[in-house]
Amino acid sequence: MSAGPQSGDAFEGGDAALAAEYALGLLPAAEARAFEARLAVEPALVAELALWQGRLAELAEAEIAPVIPPARVKRDLEDRLFGPPERVGLWRSLGFWRAVAGLALAATVALAVLLAQRPAPPSFAPGLIAQIRGEGAEAPRVLAALDPLQSRLALDLSRAAAAPGRVLELWLIPPGAAPVSLGVLPEVERAVLPVPPALLPAFRGGVLAISDEPPGGSPTGAPTGAVLATGEIAGA
Repeated sequence: MSAGPQSGDAFEGGDAALAAEYALGLLPAAEARAFEARLAVEPALVAELALWQGRLAELAEAEIAPVIPPARVKRDLEDRLFGPPERVGLWRSLGFWRAVAGLALAATVALAVLLAQRPAPPSFAPGLIAQIRGEGAEAPRVLAALDPLQSRLALDLSRAAAAPGRVLELWLIPPGAAPVSLGVLPEVERAVLPVPPALLPAFRGGVLAISDEPPGGSPTGAPTGAVLATGEIAGA
C-alpha cells in the first residue's frame, strides 16, 4: 500500500468537507439525515467520517499548557474599558456591577432554556473506533471504525505499506483471549472488511493489531511475523 497524500481536507470540499462538518455536528438536520443515508451504502464515506473523528479525537486529547498573562495586562484592559482610575465613577460602583451581574445571570438562564429545547443534531457514530499505530515513521498508521449495524469494519489504509514480498494482516485481540484474524489488508487507501456478527461483542475493550506476514497471510491462524502496530478499541 502506498502512503499517498492524505484525503479528507475540508478545504477541498465534497465528501471530505461533509464528513468534517458532520463529525463536528455542524450539518443542518436535513443534510445530516441525507449524509447518514449515504453512510449505510457507501463504505468509503464511512471511512472518511472515521478519519475525521480520529483527527478530532487527537485534538481533544492534546494537552495545552495554561498561560498566565502579566499583571499589567489586566490593568491596561481596565484602563481601556473604564478609563483612568480618577474617571471611573459609575463603572467602579458596586451597585452598578451587581445590577449588571443580575441581568447577565437572567440572560444566561434564558439562553440555557432555549438551548435545552433545541433537539440534538442527529449523528451517525461508528460503534467503536481504534487508531492503530506503530513506532517509527515507516510503521503502519491505520484508522478503523466498526459499524455494528452492518457488521463491517471501515479502514483508512493511506498510511500503511507492507514490505516488498510481504503483506499486512489485521488481528482482533479480545480481552483475555487469543488473536483472531480479520484478514489480509488490501493495497488500497480505503477498505471495508466484513465482520462475522458473532465476533462483534469481542471488539468491546479489545485491541486491533497489524502483523507482517508472508503472501496470503499467516499460515498458522496466529501472528507469525513482527507486530508492527496496535491500537485500543474505544467508543460507546
